[in-house]
Amino acid sequence: MEIELNKRLVVVYWHDLKLCMHSQFVPPHNRKELLLKLQRLHEGPRSVDEYFKDLEVTLTKINMHESEESKIARFVSGLKREIQNVEELYEYTSLEKLVHLAIKVESQLLRKISFKHTHNDNFYNSSWKDKKKFHNQDIPSNSSKESTPQTSKDNPSPSRINHQLKP
Repeated sequence: MEIELNKRLVVVYWHDLKLCMHSQFVPPHNRKELLLKLQRLHEGPRSVDEYFKDLEVTLTKINMHESEESKIARFVSGLKREIQNVEELYEYTSLEKLVHLAIKVESQLLRKISFKHTHNDNFYNSSWKDKKKFHNQDIPSNSSKESTPQTSKDNPSPSRINHQLKP
């Protein structure tokens, strides 16, 4: 009825339908909120894969067409500091390769953390000085027997041998 009264345009193309649906169902402040979300977006407690998917969804919702370099910069700036430090060491040519590298780095960091938690004894959590003490406690020491000179007649001390050999 509205089309017949010329209050609404006739939708012929897909792009026109998207515009019509957007104006009908999306509130005007939505784009501003999505832009703020995009600026604040960071990995946090999520995995790299979840963070990347959220970034892609937000960019799609905003209908923002960024260059590959700006997507890479946005992605890296939202990663955890440990992953950013490792990614700075490598060269990457595409966003997909960068995401794959970040997932690898994240899995290595998780393995390192799980190794620390599974090996929670004093040997792995102590400094090198404590390890030396730990090592010396395990091996019984015979140094007190070796350092005392024997003065028996059967085993003369080296000083007695030297005195006996002198003319």
